[in-house]
Amino acid sequence: MGPAGARLGGRPIDALLLDYGLTLVSFTRPTEALLRAHEEIATRLRVAGVGPVPSAATLLAEIHDRVEESVDRHQASGALTEIDAVAEERRAYAALGLRLSDQLLDEVSGLAQRAWWEGVALPAATAATLGELRRRGLRLGLCSNAPYRSRSLRGQLAHLGLTGLLDSVTFSSDVGWRKPAAEIFVAALRAVGAEAVRCVMVGDRRREDVAGARAAGLATIRVREHRDDPGPDDADAVIDTLPDLVELLFPSHDGRNRGSVVGDDTSADSRVTWQEHR
Repeated sequence: MGPAGARLGGRPIDALLLDYGLTLVSFTRPTEALLRAHEEIATRLRVAGVGPVPSAATLLAEIHDRVEESVDRHQASGALTEIDAVAEERRAYAALGLRLSDQLLDEVSGLAQRAWWEGVALPAATAATLGELRRRGLRLGLCSNAPYRSRSLRGQLAHLGLTGLLDSVTFSSDVGWRKPAAEIFVAALRAVGAEAVRCVMVGDRRREDVAGARAAGLATIRVREHRDDPGPDDADAVIDTLPDLVELLFPSHDGRNRGSVVGDDTSADSRVTWQEHR
């Protein structure tokens, strides 16, 4: 049996793998923060003497936004290998006639990524839920598609206070593979120290988080708090908010979950919907 009796559909659970964007956090483009960051980037480029430096607005549009567009196209293609965002950024600077050293590129990229700290929102209830799940003995690992520099992403986690709530962090930029590729799940399971059969993937996307994890042998829970991705062959359970995880995995002493098995008369009003795929 898993820690303190954690189970999903009769399956004992030792650990959870959690998606990041639109599962734990939501994002809003921090327009003003990004412009300020690129004003600082323009200043540093001019000091470094790398060539004629355009305005901050041009840098934002031709570097940051162009890289974002490349990342979006790569994601939409369904490719399983991860895009090299650093190489994309270097090419974007080169297109403006700017040749940056590795150190300078890392420095200015970090400034742009830090600006996104002002655009990320972590619900207080989500942080509290992670703390409660760990208190009950579950190991928690992040497993996220994120092509940007791992150091910057980990800085964002620290800024949000998530570092101490997670036992491991696995980004696609570290592994070179994106969900639903098996390789990223294998790496995340190894990092969190769990076997697939005793681990659950929690995320918002059916292809990446549900189908990918199921193919790797994990049970799955889909969260629709920030984004709903309904359809056939859904997760083993679907919840409205992340805090619903506690009652789902650790049912009340009366033996009932807040949700119900599909087909139960009360399922339409429940906050947790069970699916049977095994």
